[in-house]
Formats: sequence, C-alpha cells, structure tokens
Amino acid sequence: MQIYRHLSNLYLDIDALGTTDDKRVATKIYLDDCTFKDQRISSIGNSIPTATEHLSIAVTDTSNLLFIPFSSLKYLKIFILAYKNIEQYFPKIENDLSTSDETNFYNVIIDSNEIPSFLNMKIQNLELSLKIYNTIPSFDNLDTLESVDSFNFIFNGEIEYPNALGSPNNKIRVLDLKGLFSPPSQALTLPSDIEEFTISNSPSFNNKGLFPFASLSNILTKISIGNLGLTKYPMDLIPPTVKTIILYQNNIGSPLPDIEKFYKLSSFSLTNSKMIGSIPENYCKLDFLLLENNNLEGEWNQCFACYQEHYSDSSFSGNPKLIKNDCKPGSIVPYITYNQDNYILSLRGKNLGIDTPVIKENLSIKLETIVPQSHFEVFWDPRVYGVLPNIINVMLGNHEFILATSPLVPEILSITKSGNQFVFKGIQFSYDLDDIIIKISGVKCSNTYIDFNTLNCQFSATDQLKIGQDIPSTIQNIKLTTISMFTVNTAQDKTTIIKTCSSCNEGSGNGLCSSTTGKCICSQYYTGESCNLPNQFLTSASSALSSGGLVNLYGWFGSPNEGLTITIGSLNCQIHYYNTTFANCTIGAGSGTKSIKIIQNNQEWIGENMFHYTETTYRCPKDCSLNGVANGECNSSSGQCKCFIGWGGYDCNSKSTTGGSTSTSSGSSTPTPTKSPEIEIPESNTTINNGSSSISNQQTTYEISILSLIEYDVTDAIVITHNLTNKWISIGDTDKNIHKFNQNISETCRITYIIEDIKESRDYEFAGLQLTLEKDSIKITVNIENYPFTSVLNKLQLRLESIVGDNGANIENNQCNNKETSINKDLLDNNQLLNYITISKNEKVLYGRFINRVLSDHRQSFITTSLISNTTTTSANKESFIIGLNLPFFTESLSIDPDFSVLVSPSFKKCKSNDRAKWVLPVAIVVPCVAVATIIIISAIIYKKNRTTVLLVKNKFKLRALPKKE
Repeated sequence: MQIYRHLSNLYLDIDALGTTDDKRVATKIYLDDCTFKDQRISSIGNSIPTATEHLSIAVTDTSNLLFIPFSSLKYLKIFILAYKNIEQYFPKIENDLSTSDETNFYNVIIDSNEIPSFLNMKIQNLELSLKIYNTIPSFDNLDTLESVDSFNFIFNGEIEYPNALGSPNNKIRVLDLKGLFSPPSQALTLPSDIEEFTISNSPSFNNKGLFPFASLSNILTKISIGNLGLTKYPMDLIPPTVKTIILYQNNIGSPLPDIEKFYKLSSFSLTNSKMIGSIPENYCKLDFLLLENNNLEGEWNQCFACYQEHYSDSSFSGNPKLIKNDCKPGSIVPYITYNQDNYILSLRGKNLGIDTPVIKENLSIKLETIVPQSHFEVFWDPRVYGVLPNIINVMLGNHEFILATSPLVPEILSITKSGNQFVFKGIQFSYDLDDIIIKISGVKCSNTYIDFNTLNCQFSATDQLKIGQDIPSTIQNIKLTTISMFTVNTAQDKTTIIKTCSSCNEGSGNGLCSSTTGKCICSQYYTGESCNLPNQFLTSASSALSSGGLVNLYGWFGSPNEGLTITIGSLNCQIHYYNTTFANCTIGAGSGTKSIKIIQNNQEWIGENMFHYTETTYRCPKDCSLNGVANGECNSSSGQCKCFIGWGGYDCNSKSTTGGSTSTSSGSSTPTPTKSPEIEIPESNTTINNGSSSISNQQTTYEISILSLIEYDVTDAIVITHNLTNKWISIGDTDKNIHKFNQNISETCRITYIIEDIKESRDYEFAGLQLTLEKDSIKITVNIENYPFTSVLNKLQLRLESIVGDNGANIENNQCNNKETSINKDLLDNNQLLNYITISKNEKVLYGRFINRVLSDHRQSFITTSLISNTTTTSANKESFIIGLNLPFFTESLSIDPDFSVLVSPSFKKCKSNDRAKWVLPVAIVVPCVAVATIIIISAIIYKKNRTTVLLVKNKFKLRALPKKE
C-alpha cells in the first residue's frame, strides 16, 4: 500500500492520480495547495481509481481547482475537502451521479459555501462545514440526505433553522448541529429516524426558554443539548429508551430531573446549568455520571461514596455545598438467589456498584450486569463449576462480602447489652435490615445495623422490656419459617457468650435453652433436663362427702404419666380415668381439709389444703343463741344461722335493722323476739372512692381496701408482691347502683373490681351454696384474669387491710363506749365452710364471714383464710389488720363475690342514762369466694349520681334493749 502524504505545491496533470481501473496507485492521497490541469481532479468521464480509498485536498487562494464532480470520487471511502484562509474562492461541487452509480463512502468532510445535492450518495458519516460570507446559500439540498447515516452540520454566521432537514426523505440516524440559529417562530421538526442528536452553541435558539423542537424521535438513544439558552430541559420529550443524555451550559436553576423512566439510561451528564438540591437515588444506576459546576448540596449518595474508585472527584466538582463522604456501614445490601431449574445465580440488592462483581472462589466466573447497582447474574452450571456452596465470598469493588446462596437459619454466638441497645454476634445473618427479626419478651427490637456476622438493634424508651437473667427471645429470618429461641440477660450491661443445649423440645413449646447456662428453661407445663416430662398441677378439685366418694381433679397431667398416683391427705385415691387435663378417683372416708399429692414420672406435686370433705352436718356459730336464748335456727347442711325475725348476723346476736331475716333461706314462722327499751342507733356513713371503702360511726372509722396480691413459691417464699392500693381506675357505672374499677398488673393480667348497692333482698347461688343478699347490703365482685405465674408450684394470696381509728369527731355523749381495739379470730376454722372474724373498737364492731370455696378456672375449689397480722399501729396512730385469702394456681381466672350488711348486737350502750340496755353496731362482711376472691368490708351505700365517690348512709334505727340481767 502506497500513501502520498502532504504533496504540496505540485502541478498535477490530468488523471495524474490514476484512472478507474489502475491498480498500481496510492490507496491514500493527501494534496495541499496543488494546481490541477484543466482545473479538475480527473478527466471528464473518468474517476479516481477503485484502488484509492482516501483522498484529502486542502486548497488555498492560489489553487485552481474549480470543479469537483462526485462522479470522479465515487469509488473512494474517504473524501476530505478543506479550505485554508479562503473567503472568495470555492470550487464548484457538482453531483453528477446517477441512480446506477454505486457509492459507499465511510467519511465525507466538505468545507463549502454552498450545500450540494447528496442524492445517490451512500455516506456513513457526512460533515458539511458551511462557509457563509456575503450570501446565505440555499438549504433545499438538505432534503437529499436519504442515504446519509450520520450528518454533522457546521456553519458560521446566523441562520434560520433549515426545515429541509426535517424532510421525510432524510434517513439520518445521527444528527449533529453546531452553529447559530435564529429564534424560531414556531415549533420545529427533526428527521423521524434520528437515534443520536446533538445541538449546541446557539444561545438564542429557544422558544421562550423552552426546547425549540416539537418532538424527538421515539427511537432516540443519545441526545446532547448545550448552550441553547434553555430554562427547562425537555425531559418529557426524550423517549424512555434513551441510553445517553448530555445537558450543559443552560440557565436552569432547578433540582436535578427525574430519570426513573429512562430504564436504559447508562450515561448522564448535566453540567454548568446551576442545578440545585441533592442527587436523587435513581442516579446510582448510571454507569457514567458527570454533574460538575452546578449548585448541588448535601452529601454524596452512598452508591457513589462506596465506590470512589469508579466516581472521581471531577464527577461532582464545582458544587461547593456538595460534601464528599465515606461509605457508611450497612449501606451496601447484597443477597443471592439461585434457581436450580435454570442454574441462574442472581446477585441482587442495593448499592452493589457499577463494576462487575467478582466471586473469589472462582475468578473465572463473570457476572452479567442486568441493572447497575442492583442486579447481576451468572449461569452457574454445577457440571462446570461444581455444586454451589452454601456460602461464597463476593467482591463488590473494594468491599468483600460473605453471602449465603440460600436463606440460612441465623445462629447467635454472643450478646452484648448496653442500655437499650443490643449487639448480636453470630453467623448466617444478612445484610438487609428487614430480613432478620429479633424479639425479646415478645417485643421487637428495631434493627440499626446488620451484616453476615453482626446485628445491632435497640428498643425505644416506651418499649416495656422484661428484666431478668434469662428473658425468652426469638430470632427469625423472614424468608424461612424457622424461629429459633434463646434467652437474653436484660438485667446487666455485659457481654454473654451463648451456651447451647442438646434439646429442650422447643418445637413442641416445652421449653427453651438458657443462653447463659446452657441448660433448659422449661415452660410451666414441663420439667426435666430436656423439658420432656409434664409438670403436673391442679387448678381445682371437687369435694366428697365425709363417707368418701368420687373426686374430680382438673389441671394438667400431660404425657407421659408413668407411675401416676393420687393421694388425698394420707389416703390413696383410686384412679378411674385420666387424660392430659383431667382425672377422677375414689377417696375413702374422712373429714376436714386435706392436701392433694400427685406423683408421676418420679415428680411430686402437692396442692396444700385443696380438698375438703363435705360434712353431713356443720355447726353454727354460737348455736345462733345469745345468753342461752335462741335467736335463730341452725342450718346444719352449711353451718349458717337462720335468724328469727328481728335478728341477724352470722350468729343471730345482732339486731336486724331491716326487720328481715339474714338467713340464707326462708323458713317457717319464728318466735317474736323479746321486746327491749328503744335505743337510738348511731348513723353509719360509707364512702367508696378509688376502690377503697371507709365506714364511719360516731368517732370511729373503719377503712377497708384491697392491699396487695402476693405470689409465693413452693417453700412459701415471696416471689413477687403486686401493690394494688390507690391504683384502681374507674371504668364507668352500668347503672346507678353498680360501680366498676380495674387495674392491670402485667401485660396480660387484669383485676376487675365491682361494687353493687343491693336495694332489695334477693337470693343467689354461689359455689354451690344458696345465699341471700340483704336489702341495703353491699355486694362486691373481684376478678383476676390471666395471672402470669412464674411456676405451676406457686400460689397467690390476696390481702385485705382494715384500718380502724378515731376520726376526731367530738361525741360527748358517747364516751362511755370508748374501748381499745380487739380482734376475735377464734372462728377462723379451715375445716368449716364458713369462717368468721370480728374487729371491735369503741363498741363498734366490724365482723366478716368468709366462705372457704372459690371458682378456679370456672370450677369450684377449696381455699383457706388467714389473719396475717394483729394490731399494727400506723403513722397516723391508727390500727391496721391484714387478712389473706390463700388462692390456688389457675390458668384463666379466679373471682370472689362478697356482700356486706349493717346489723346490731348487744354491746352498745346509751351514755348518761340509767338505762342499762346495750347494743352494738356491727358491719357484717359476707365473703363468698367465687372465681378469684377478695374481701372488702362496707356497711351500706347511698349512691350519688355523677360522682366517683359513693356515699352510703344508714338511717337511724330505734331498738329495744334486752331485759336487765339479774
């Protein structure tokens, strides 16, 4: 191949460059300021040889080249015609080609003062530099570009946009316009087949700041707009298939445009346009980004900061308020999926970078970019690369990640607590904060950082987190159904190395492994080293006659039941049937209250005082008599007195203020009581406020409240005390005589407290007993629901406090009744259905009756009553007494249903009088313990509408004195 370079100032004979069929000619010829014979390149009808591919001619004022017919050039691949310092002399370019002429130019570059026709010319790249001096040429030939693929149009001076360019004849694929266009008077048209369009350096070429063209080709893949004086970029005209956008040197002054719709866009440059605001996240997907010399602010997006080897400082230079920052932990979020059907390994996530990831286990594996920064794929053929391992190491830029190829169950190795923040170290976590859920005592911990080996999370100040050494917790990868259980030390700020157990039957819910000790923590229903044995217990037991009989036992027996035996007291109870929650057996004869012992699987459980023999007959208190005189009849089936008309109280020693019987059932006619001198009974006032009650009579006041609920373990040691005082919340009245309060002592346990003012006497059944509510008495219901026992071996005690003292009232005519406080507990007998206690001061008596029976989980069960303390002097010089109701283990609920009434018994005397008659004002408390029980003592209620405090006022009664003793 011969190349003639820079042949200058030569005189060239006609056809000196060869004729059409010459073979021994130069393939490339460069002519500079040469002279041509006949002022032509070749003779008429002749052409540059087919062997010559490249001809470059530079002419000056001294050149004599006048004619350039395209026919003489038709075999060239490249033709360049350049002018040096010429203003007047331009050779005539003539298109004399016919349709039969075949041309195939790669590059044609022409400097000219006119626009020749390009018909019948197939040109890959055409550059026309139009020299405008005195006369503006015709632009008509710009509609002859039907076989031009790429057209670069450069001109000097200012012209109107040539509409001929938009001719449908033109099939231009690439159009580049450089020069000054006049402001358009209407929307302009571009060739419809343009794939790449560039226009620049025409600052007035806009329609009031808007893009001058009405539309853009819908197959456009690249657009470059620079220095058009725009105030808004035509993002709405650019088709979504565009791949490259270059925008620069326009006075925009707005936030960066949204590029979300441009799903094929890979290169984006927007410079020198006074853009403001921050960089949108969807700019991360771009392979090339240039935003220099704007007014952007904020920080580098993490997709840029984490891959600074790809994004140079110049990408964002000239933005003084845009801060370059570092890659923050947790910013890169990769994960892998593998389709075993088509062997496609997909790497997905966030901020994965632009460059192709590298799998360190096999560097030859090349992942294909599907979506930059978020999706890469590779065909992993096990026959070529081997079986895909569970874990692989992937390089994303300069960052290395351990990735699971399928979701794995997370495993915790250590836990560090610091305040409300926790750090979990382990394996097989994730990089996505939402993948792993950790709950401590059921409360979700908010993830703040995660990678394959570390998870940080924290609780808010409002989260109610249980405190303890082994608080039950769970961890789960949400892509799996497996939930792993462990325990957390929430009591101390320290690091705990996780210890494991062989098995705690977690899947069956029997227990979980203590991360602190490596030993199983069994649920209340199971025991044993692996929580495989049932932890039996009872919630209720039926009674039997003293002659013996069938006993029904409700609770938990579970399975297996190896060596099951049931002992009541000292007697073996012959078992007939049992399942996981029920058993029955036959007990021999006996009496009183007994404990129940259950043995199975070499495990022993004892329910203290849980069984009661039902006596054929029960004795009544004081035989219902006063001073040897019968004031009522004894109902020996229950041990309750049925008082004669005019008498009342548990022993019929009190005068009934209502004139009616306090017995629990109606009876035949009764003798008329002995008449006595009338004595005016002092008035009693009862106030109910915020769940507490006070009864005042003259200078004496009794205050009664529910003090606390205490959980005891099997050794009678206190596990936890729940203070219930002054915590009741009013929940509204169902009617004017019913008042409700409640309080929560845990997330699940609620205590409800109801007070009802009984306006008319009525009978009701409670725990298998027939009872009567006296007119003007008070009925109280207390329910305990879902108490969270720490062990099935534990029990509860509901404590009631009564405080008695002087209220400061100056009762001058009652000083003769002043007496110290005394308490009588002689009738607290756990072998009886009914227990009684009496508290006296200043001849005012508060006495209560307790039924040793409850409904545990809606079934009857036996309980006992205890006097916790005698006479304790308070800071206000008052005396306090505490009574406890001993309640069994239960799973759902317990409740009690006491009632109170005002009665009179012979103790009170009329001062400053010779009348020796004595009467006492007692407040009788009947406490039928139905479901969870509590006892509250009140005299009578006067309900005042629309007030929280309910005032109970008893009317004055005139009573007759008993005959004087001889």
